Order: sequence, then C-alpha cells, then structure tokens
Amino acid sequence: MYKLLVADDEQIVLDSIKYIVERDFKDSVLIDTSRSGREAVEKVEQLKPDIIFMDIKMPGINGIEAIKEIKNYYSNPVFVIITACEHFEFAKEAVHLGVIEYLLKPVNRYKITETVRKAIEVIESERRKRRKELDLRERLENILPVLEHGFIYSIVIPGDFTGELDSYKKILDITESGGYIITVEFGQEKNADNPGNRIGSGIALQKFYTGFRDSIKNRCRCFVGPVMLNRITVFIPCDGVGDEYVQRLDAVSIAQYISEKMREKADMGFYIGIGRRVSFECLAKSYEDSVKAVRYADSDKHIVHIGDIPFMDNLVPKYQKSREVYVVEKACIGDIDESIRVLNTIFECLIMKHKGTVRHVREGLIEIIVMLQRMAYDYGVPEEEQAEHYHYLNEFLSIDELPSLRLWCIRRIEYISQSINKAREANLSNIIIKARQFIDGNYSRDITLDEVSREVCISPHYFCKLFKEETGENFIDYLTMVRIRKAKELLEKSMMSIKEICFEVGYSDPNYFSRLFKKVVGITPTEYRERMRK
Repeated sequence: MYKLLVADDEQIVLDSIKYIVERDFKDSVLIDTSRSGREAVEKVEQLKPDIIFMDIKMPGINGIEAIKEIKNYYSNPVFVIITACEHFEFAKEAVHLGVIEYLLKPVNRYKITETVRKAIEVIESERRKRRKELDLRERLENILPVLEHGFIYSIVIPGDFTGELDSYKKILDITESGGYIITVEFGQEKNADNPGNRIGSGIALQKFYTGFRDSIKNRCRCFVGPVMLNRITVFIPCDGVGDEYVQRLDAVSIAQYISEKMREKADMGFYIGIGRRVSFECLAKSYEDSVKAVRYADSDKHIVHIGDIPFMDNLVPKYQKSREVYVVEKACIGDIDESIRVLNTIFECLIMKHKGTVRHVREGLIEIIVMLQRMAYDYGVPEEEQAEHYHYLNEFLSIDELPSLRLWCIRRIEYISQSINKAREANLSNIIIKARQFIDGNYSRDITLDEVSREVCISPHYFCKLFKEETGENFIDYLTMVRIRKAKELLEKSMMSIKEICFEVGYSDPNYFSRLFKKVVGITPTEYRERMRK
C-alpha cells in the first residue's frame, strides 16, 4: 500500500484528486489531504507518505518552502507540483528539488492517474535499486572476511606472494603505500604468564573472534586475519609520511584499545606485538617484527612495540626460518631451556642422519654456533668479553666426541644468552641515563613524559615502566625532585625572590610551588631560606 498526501488550499481540488485516486487505486494507494504548507509538513511526520502532490500558492508556507522543509528530515517522498501558476522561476525551483511532474490546473483525471502510476514506478525503481545495493553489500560483507584472510595469509606464510598482494590491494581498495602489523597472541588462562596450549586457546578464541574483529574495525580502518592457532594478525594501512614516533604512539593507542576490549570479552591472557611501519611490499618483515615483539611481552607489559626493544633496530635477521634460527632466537630472549631443548632435537636428528659421524654432526651444528656469535656482536656484547672466546670456532672444530660436542654447544648457548642479557640491561641503563640527562638539562621548561620518551625513542607507556624499574620512582617524582633540589640551591645561594625561583625551576604558579616544596621538604621556601642563612 502506497501513501499519498495532497496539499492544496482549494477543497474542490482535494476532493477531486481524492475521488480519482480512490476510484483508480482503491487497493493500492491510501490518500490523505492538507489545506496548507504547514499542515502538510506536520502530516508528513505522522503519515510518512510515498507520494506528495503539492500546490505552490498556499497561505503561510508556500509549496516550494514546504518541500524544502520536508526534504530536510524526510528524503523518501516523490514530489509532484500541481498549480495554476506558470511562473518559470517556480518551475525551475521545482526541477532543482527533484519534482517528477509539474502539473498545471485544471488537470484532467487521466493526467492524475498517469502521474500517480509514474510516481509508483519511480518508487518501485528506487526500492529495487536499494534492494540490489543491500544484496551487494550483504554479499560483500560475507566475502570480505574471506578476502581479508587470504590477504593476511599472503603476508604471514613464507614465500613470494607479491602478485597476490598486489591483487588483494586492488580488491580491498588499499590506497596507502604501506602500514604495519599487530599480532595478538592468546593464552588459555587470564593473566597467565605464558600463553597456554595453542590449540586449546585457538578453539576458545573462535567464540569471540567476531566481537574482536568488529571492535577493532570500529576503532580504525584495518584488515583482520583468521585465528591461526592462538594468534590473530591485523594489518593497519598507513602512508609512509609523517613523524614515525607519532605513528608509533598511534599504533600503541590502537593496541591499548584492543587490550581494553579483550579484557571485556575474553577470559584468557593475551600479549600484543606491534611491527614497524613498512612499505606494502615489505609487510612480511613487519609481521616478523610483531611476532618478535610478542616474545618480549610479559604479564607486566603485555603490549610491546618492536621499536621499544633494545638493539632491535640494529638487528638485520636475513636467515630463512628454521629450527636453527629458532634456537638462536630463544637464546637471545633468554629462554635458555627452550633453546637447549630444540638444540638437543637437532643434535639427535644429525646423529641419526649421519650415523653418529662426529665430523658431519659438527658441520650440521656450525650454522647455529656462527649465528649465536653474530647475535652476540649485534646485541653489543662487549668486545673484551668476546675476545675471551675468539678461539671458539677452532675449539668447536677440534671436538671429536659426541657427548663433549653436545655439552660444548649447551654451554655456548648459556654463555651467549647470559652475555646478551647483560648487554641488554646495560643498554636499558643507558636509556635511563640519557632520559635523566635530558630531564636534568630541561627541568626549567614544561617538559612532559611524551617529550622525554621521544628523546630516548621508546613509547611513553614502556618508558614509564622502564624508568620506574630502573630508578625506583616514576617520571613525575624524579622531575619534581630535580626541580626542588635546584630550588633549594637557589634559595641558599641567590637573592632571587620565591616567585622568580618558582619560574626558574619550571613552575608557573608560585602558590602551587610553595605547597609542593613544603610537601617534599617539610617547610615552606621562605622558612627554608631563613634556616639556611642563619
């Protein structure tokens, strides 16, 4: 049933049109009338008509103004002008408003019937168009996850998928020049220190995958991969322009949003690794970075950006993924037990393959030994420590018994892993030293946590945690102590006023400065000066 509203200030016109429509369209059109433009506007809100016949010249609001008002909040009706006015400007305005017919009075009944039929055809055509668009949208919504999954597979599976990636880029309308990867890894138990059984986690993860996907897509434009064991991989497109540090903060912000949503939806622990921004052709590298970042995550810092991992910028892993590389990677992150476990597996395989021939087993292990030494160098293990072991290769090649060879390799892994850990700790200390030097040199300005973390080139949330771990106090407490220490020095040795000292040490409100000084020192700045000068 279609709804028709006729607006005209002549009752005879209203009665005539109503009679014609009810006679010719009695089973398909419901008709109502109004005597003014204002009444028509008010009736549209209640009736929500499909077709509106509108007279131009009516008391108060004229027909053109009424059409404009109706279109502001209800854009669906098909409009027909029916008027005795032949003014060209009115006709021109009617065309501009999308009116389908401009009928001049008197109008015969055949023209009325023809116009109603035309309006119904226009309505049906629009409805068919909308249904087609909805069908296409529904199909696209159904096929889009499949396309996204294929796209993500092309990134994470080793191999040359350049052609496939280019095709997906066109299909998914990715116009950006690159982007970065976020990997979310789940465990079976909430707040678990280690992700649980991967298969079990993956099964549990399926239950809220759709909610995860919808949540992150509401936060940003992205492409979400499938559940792969206990991981979900997300690609965030962006152009390779702008401040890299700012984009890193944005990436961490997105990860924090994911974290908040997952805490609401998932009763299991999770860790989030963020790869660096790369060109579209190098997304596999960003994925590798994100997985490495996940390995550095723990229950205290479950979000890690690859740029926040010490030395990671200096590492250029060019090795093909293998068990050998796995041994080295585990050693580098301090997981000695896992590294040795896989080494023993490799060792046994080599013994079986070469029937216990020591020389061939050594040749099969030499790649691991060389990579371990290379990693020690890349991680900045002091040269004097390496020098003590510079004969390692000759020593390794001289071993001619399998038990001794196995023990030597295990001790080498332990030594390299411990050396890398010491170097990493030293590097973290250097970051804090640099941060403190920056604060000490800029305390008189209104410096912020973001500014200091940018100076040392790590994310604010990670810097905050690191600073607390290294110094035992947070950033604000340290900045406050630096300023108060300088204020005490000025109070003792200068003739500056309390207000001048307040500004000199980085505060803009003398009253706040005095309250803070008393809170830290126990007495006011004035009392401190008097006491120091007695």
